[in-house]
Amino acid sequence: MKAIVWHGVGDIRLDEVPDPHIEDPFDAIVEITASAICGTDLHFVRGTMSGMRPGTTGHEAVGIVREVGKGVRNPREPGGIKTVLGLVQ
Repeated sequence: MKAIVWHGVGDIRLDEVPDPHIEDPFDAIVEITASAICGTDLHFVRGTMSGMRPGTTGHEAVGIVREVGKGVRNPREPGGIKTVLGLVQ
């Protein structure tokens, strides 16, 4: 799958990454269908946010629920549309 990956100040790329899997009972896997840039994104692009480490990032998204962990309460059936806030790995 593809994901937005922050490699360093001013270095953000669309990279091929491993497919996600449920690691925690409260995880959900959501296929992102639309997303938007946020003002927070500009902080790490410009290097004004301390403590950033290389890795996948992204938030402000809408997608299709593909899988949920056993601890997720009241999930929609897989295939339901959700809004994703604060998705950072």
